[in-house]
Amino acid sequence: MTTNQVEELQRSPKWQRRPDERRNEILDSAVLAFGRNGYTRTTLAHVAEQAGVSAGTVSYYFGCKATLFEEMIAVRLISFLENEEAIVASHHGPVRHLLDQLLRRLWERAWEPGFLELMRVVKVESAEFPESGRLLCQQLGERWRRLYGTILLAGMESGEFRQMDVDVAARTISYALFGVAEKVSAFSSYDPRMPDREAMWQALREMVDRFVLVKLPRAARQEEVK
Repeated sequence: MTTNQVEELQRSPKWQRRPDERRNEILDSAVLAFGRNGYTRTTLAHVAEQAGVSAGTVSYYFGCKATLFEEMIAVRLISFLENEEAIVASHHGPVRHLLDQLLRRLWERAWEPGFLELMRVVKVESAEFPESGRLLCQQLGERWRRLYGTILLAGMESGEFRQMDVDVAARTISYALFGVAEKVSAFSSYDPRMPDREAMWQALREMVDRFVLVKLPRAARQEEVK
């Protein structure tokens, strides 16, 4: 859900919302609450306050914190991954374009409210998650690496990508994307010289091209000549 959609939903009267809207609102609020407070410190009351409902309403829809957290991961993160898996499975054409579009969608997703903060919680606090939630996050990471690996292997087979250790390359690209996004998010408020998001995306895109491609696009080669 985009920032504008969240704000529009928050402005609409609570009593007018359908049950599915209320459920989605609670899940969006959970992303923000868990991202801000971490898993251990977040309570149903925190999520309820963010959503503008009672803690009892959150409990009615999700039961307990562990269930809410797991459903948030499933709905907000795994569903996105499943869509990307389907896109890769049905792709025909240049593999470089496939990788580029995947990274662009991930870059845009990083700027949705609470997303980067939630990613930090998953990295830092996973040992504190309930076992089922911890396994869910582990499976999420493994599936993302397999997806990257599928793309990288296809590029190597087509001759577009250089030969490489697929697991190392998959991790490097993923860490670079979210690492750059985190730094832009963290530093832009007090670093007046921080380039804008689009400029950082273009730099990241060029870096990935130089990392994976056998032959750089013509524009990049002409820039090197200059």
